[in-house]
Amino acid sequence: MKIYEADVNYFNGIVYQMTHENEFKTAFSVRDGKIIAVGSDDEIKSIHAKEQVDLQGRIVLPGMIDCHQHTFHYAEKLLEADLKKCTNIGQIKEELRITKSKNQLGNGDWLLGFGFDEQKFPDKKLPSVKDLDEVSSEQPIIITRYCMHICVVNSKALELAGITDCPDGVVRETRMEQVLKLIPEKCPDKDSKKEVLFRALKQMSSFGITGIHPIQGKFVGAMEYTNLYQELYEENRLPVRVYLNFDEFPSFCMKTGFGNDFLKYGFFKIYSDGSLGTRDAALSEPYSDAPGECGILNYSKESITELCRQAYEQDLQVGIHAIGDKGIEIAVDAMETCYRENPKPDVRFRLIHGTVMRPDLIERIKKLPMIVDIQPGYTSNTNIWWSIDRLGEDRLKLSYAWNTLRKNGIMLTASSDAPVEPVDPFWGIYSVVMRQDGNELPEGGWQPKERLSVYDAVCMYTKNAAYSSYEEDIKGTLEPGKLADFIVIDRDIFHIPGREIKDTKVLKTYVNGQCVYDAKEEA
Repeated sequence: MKIYEADVNYFNGIVYQMTHENEFKTAFSVRDGKIIAVGSDDEIKSIHAKEQVDLQGRIVLPGMIDCHQHTFHYAEKLLEADLKKCTNIGQIKEELRITKSKNQLGNGDWLLGFGFDEQKFPDKKLPSVKDLDEVSSEQPIIITRYCMHICVVNSKALELAGITDCPDGVVRETRMEQVLKLIPEKCPDKDSKKEVLFRALKQMSSFGITGIHPIQGKFVGAMEYTNLYQELYEENRLPVRVYLNFDEFPSFCMKTGFGNDFLKYGFFKIYSDGSLGTRDAALSEPYSDAPGECGILNYSKESITELCRQAYEQDLQVGIHAIGDKGIEIAVDAMETCYRENPKPDVRFRLIHGTVMRPDLIERIKKLPMIVDIQPGYTSNTNIWWSIDRLGEDRLKLSYAWNTLRKNGIMLTASSDAPVEPVDPFWGIYSVVMRQDGNELPEGGWQPKERLSVYDAVCMYTKNAAYSSYEEDIKGTLEPGKLADFIVIDRDIFHIPGREIKDTKVLKTYVNGQCVYDAKEEA
């Protein structure tokens, strides 16, 4: 069919469609929020358009999709003390004091901090109730580890929660709920919630993110609010597409995919175990640095299977959080059971994290219609330095084994798990390509055989991500008929040293053919 008119022709670029590796075009046309043609400059210029845009040799990629994040929780964390860069307890105390002063908090106000990682501290010890009491013993204080599965509170917070048997102030998993439910909402009304969410989504646009999969983690106090996204959409202020997921069943009988191309209901999430850093991930053998401890299962095998079955029979996509090999085994058992009992067409189970693998688990996973959602930042930002202590050399060989999973034909998607890891997808791409920290250590990369190519890494944020939400026909690649969600970046990440990928800057972000971020305008 001949195309007679476009809204915009883009030419003189390097347009990676992400349909095949090492292939690119130089131009494309957009009409009514969709791509209608991709080709050479001459081919595209032959199409009559209302506007012609010279890309000036810049790189164009499909928009990035973050497949697992706690979006509203991330937005709220922008209001807390940022503890991610703290390398000792003294710095935590100082950040808390700064936040208390900046926000003019009194003794009746909760003082909150987020993102610390005790593995960065010289003694690798968690902060204690005594440490936080030195900031204030009259004001309730709670700080949350970056994994969101463990908190430290001061004596005032323990008193308010009625907890009398926690001398160190460290609360974990379900015990956290006793404290978290006492904290007044930072955004007490709908409008304040909506504005802080909008602020976070705009920030994500600056990193080239055009799609997100927000996850409600009621289990860890991370809520999501469908109405906020709906209102932003109605106000034409939703700068990303949203595939919204919950850890509780919908209140009416809707199925995965309910909604429109901007806002859809996604999957039902189950929490199998905890986190590796806190030794709460469920392992089949004890932790190497804590003999006798094997982690925590949040539910019995039977309960997880029943939750999975209930969601599966309601035609809800199922996603299970599982980090330790025992947690993964129980998750795979549940999904395998449901699929065997009722083998529906086009099932797309999601295993979230899938960190500590075993050969038998990999064999079972590759026989199932299952996607593994990984968090690249673990191999550069946090877990890289302490995982060998937790697991030992033998178990580490099949942990964070991204390339092994890929070679076994298992589809991988990528995510930040924000606020756990940085939302910048180019940091994520750098992480799986180099497997080094921000200082480019260790030399040669951590477990270098598990490094992925740049193409494979970008696929995880684009076409694989679109597949994971049943949207591969409308996004994830730059092809005629697909939504015009694309980004313009400042370097060709496929043809530069891998260490430079982390420095990539997004120049423009487009959703539905509309520019939602322009670096020049934001400067």
